[in-house]
Amino acid sequence: MMKNNSMNIGFIGCLILFCLFKMNAQSPVWTLSKAIEEAQKNRKLLASLATESKINQLKTKELNAKYLPRVSLNYNYQYNPIIATSVLPANAFNSGVSSDVMIPIKLGANYTQNAGVLLQQPLLDISISKLITESKLQEKLANLNEKEARIELTYEVSKAYFNTLVGQQQVKEAIGDTARTALSMNTINQKYSNKRVLKVDANDAKVTHNNAVQKYHNAVNNVLVLKQYLLYITGNESLLAASIVLEKYNMDGNITDLDEDLIHTLPQIEILKTQNEILENKKKLERAKHSPMININGYLGADQFTANMNPFQQDSWYGNSYIGVSLKLPLFFGENTAKRIEQLKFEQEQNDNQIIEDINKNKYNALNATIAYNNVLQQLKTVYENTRLTQEIVMVYQERYKFDQISFNELNDKEIQLQNLELVYNELQQQLIVSWLDWKKAAGKLVLQY
Repeated sequence: MMKNNSMNIGFIGCLILFCLFKMNAQSPVWTLSKAIEEAQKNRKLLASLATESKINQLKTKELNAKYLPRVSLNYNYQYNPIIATSVLPANAFNSGVSSDVMIPIKLGANYTQNAGVLLQQPLLDISISKLITESKLQEKLANLNEKEARIELTYEVSKAYFNTLVGQQQVKEAIGDTARTALSMNTINQKYSNKRVLKVDANDAKVTHNNAVQKYHNAVNNVLVLKQYLLYITGNESLLAASIVLEKYNMDGNITDLDEDLIHTLPQIEILKTQNEILENKKKLERAKHSPMININGYLGADQFTANMNPFQQDSWYGNSYIGVSLKLPLFFGENTAKRIEQLKFEQEQNDNQIIEDINKNKYNALNATIAYNNVLQQLKTVYENTRLTQEIVMVYQERYKFDQISFNELNDKEIQLQNLELVYNELQQQLIVSWLDWKKAAGKLVLQY
């Protein structure tokens, strides 16, 4: 009977592995690159940031149009119920009249209107060029914000991907634990049926096996949850989680090559540098408020003066035109430019200090992640070796227990010890993933997909 039970256990284990293999063969296989590509293609946050860059590009084109000539059609109509009166010296009409005598003269007519074309062409306006420069810098800033968001998204997707791989490994371990504890339980049940062990030992074996089975169910459920989260952050339908299979990925163990130049080009550093460029341009814009503005102005039209409302009255229209250059030099405009420039300088100093802080922080994070990675790697080697040795011990204890060479408590303790070692190993794997990704991120070597 014991032989038949062992065969059944082996058959169940093979069936589980066959089902997993069949599922993997029929399911779509995802790589880390595909997961990152899907996230950066589907997440609306990146699309929103990309739109911000397009908006700033349009603003730049809009500002460039301010250098184009401005042409307008002008028309004015005016009714004068009381016509303005002025006075002229009487001798302007009759030299015989004394010069101190004044004659009143009405100027204009009851109805006046004029129509024409006005042309204005800016020649010099420094403020426009500074606004265009700022708009281009805002484009650059939007691109950097998008790049920073891509790095954060790549980090999260990578962590979710690797955690899922660890979860899949836990499922395989749980299958092995279930088969092993089932074998131990089968052995003790056989002895119990032959009145060779106490009910307590049989119950302990059942408890240990039940825990192994529950561990398997927990591991399967955990993988499903992790896949759902991976699909969520990649912008895909979470209901497809059960159908996807992740391809293994070997992490690059070399995390000692720290290039400080890469840290200086990280988006968070470049954003602060670009903000300083914008502040510098704002200082120039403040100074430009005192700069002259030069325009070419031209007008071509006609004016009508009539006593009645009649736009077609003969000899009532008079041509009018001019062309010239206008110069505007602001002197006082109710603002303290010097104080505004000083404020902008302080903001630049703040950014400079923040740049130094961020660079030092990233170098520290990279160094700290390297130490953590190497420490976890060493722990993994130790735990892996201890797990392998404990597995051998369990197999030996199982054989010894069959022949009553050891007590069941000794075997059961080793079963539990092995499961605890596997739990520690999985936790260390997750720590290794985080430290590796932290180093990649801090060192500026996190691979992006575009």
